[in-house]
Amino acid sequence: MRIVVCALAALSLSACVSVPQVPNARPLNASHIETLGPTPVTVSENNTGVGKAWLAQDSSAAGASQGLIGVLVSVAFDAMMNAGPSRRATQAADEIAEAVSVEALNASLVEHFRRQAAVAPAGGVTVSEVKLVQRRTAPITINDNVEVASSYLLSEDATTLQVVFNLSYTNPAVPYVTPYTFEEAPPKSELSGPLYRNTFTWYSRQLPVPVLTPELRERLIASIQDSARDESGALPAEGTDAFKAMTRELEQARDDQLTKAEIAIFLTREWSKDNGALLRAEVEQAHAFIARYALLDMNRTAIPSLTGLDEIVETLPDGRIVRRLGAGVTAGSYVSSPSEVGSFSTYGNSVAVAQVHRARAEAQAAIQ
Repeated sequence: MRIVVCALAALSLSACVSVPQVPNARPLNASHIETLGPTPVTVSENNTGVGKAWLAQDSSAAGASQGLIGVLVSVAFDAMMNAGPSRRATQAADEIAEAVSVEALNASLVEHFRRQAAVAPAGGVTVSEVKLVQRRTAPITINDNVEVASSYLLSEDATTLQVVFNLSYTNPAVPYVTPYTFEEAPPKSELSGPLYRNTFTWYSRQLPVPVLTPELRERLIASIQDSARDESGALPAEGTDAFKAMTRELEQARDDQLTKAEIAIFLTREWSKDNGALLRAEVEQAHAFIARYALLDMNRTAIPSLTGLDEIVETLPDGRIVRRLGAGVTAGSYVSSPSEVGSFSTYGNSVAVAQVHRARAEAQAAIQ
C-alpha cells in the first residue's frame, strides 16, 4: 500500500521518498450505515452542461528552453494552432446546449434520485429527501447530506458521452477514521475529509464514425468556412490568425482522412438533432445508473485495495456491463460501459463550454 517515487537530480539519483497511497473510494462500515439511516441527498447544480473535449497544443516546455523569446514564440504559435480547434469545440458545445440545457440535466438527475428513494427497500442508508443546490452560493460542504456532483463530456470525436458522478458524505459528528494501516504515520489525506466518497462513471454507446465520401468532404469544407465567418458573414482577412487557422483546417479537410475534430462536426449534429433525443436518452440511463448504484454502494462495507481485481457487478440485458474497479487509486469506483466498443475514446486536455452556460455560471458567481 505504498509507492516509491525517485527523482533524478543533476547526474545522480536523489534519495527515494516513500509515499503512502490508498484508493480514493471511502466506503462506510456497518456502524456508519446504521448511524446514517435515512439521509438527505443534495444534488449540486451543474453549471456547465455537456462540454466538448478537445486537444490543445502546448509547446511552452519546448519554448522555455529557448528563453523568453522562445516562450513568446511558442505562445503565439499555440494560439494560432489552437484557435480553430477551440472555436470548433465551443460551437459543438453551443449546438448541444440548444438541445439540452443545464436545467434539463439537473431536473432529470433530481427526479431519478427521487424515484429511487420511492422504491428503495427499507433499512440501511436510504434517501429521506432530494434537493438541488447551487454550490456557488452554498457552503463548501453541506454536512449530513450525500452530496452529488455531475459532469458531462463529449469525447474529442464526439462518438461517446462520458458522465461522471462524484459522491461524498461529511458529518463532523462521525469523523473519518482510515481503515488502512501504515508502516509509519498515516498521510495527511487520511486524517480528515469525508466519511464516504466514491466516483461513478457512465459511458454511452459509441456513435459510428462517418465514412468519408466526396459529398461528405464538400460538406466538411463548407462547414469549416461557415464557422469561420464573422457576424457579418465575412471570412477572416488574409494574414490573420483566424485566416491561418481556417486555412489549416481546410487543408486537413481536403485530405483522405477524417480527424477527430472533423468527425465531431458531423456527430455533434447526431447528438443534438430531434431536440437532443439521443443525448437525452443516454443521460436518462446515466442518471438511473447513479441513483441506483449510489445507494447500493453506500450500503456496501468492503474496503478497496490497491492490488485487487476488477469485479463485474451486473450485466444488463442489452449487454452493458457495470464494473467495480479493483486496483490502483480508482479501486472501488464504478464504471458502466456498453457491450460493444469500436474504438478507444479520448478526451483531450481541454473542455469547451457553451457560451450560454458560461454566461449562466458568471451570473451565478455575481450573486455571491
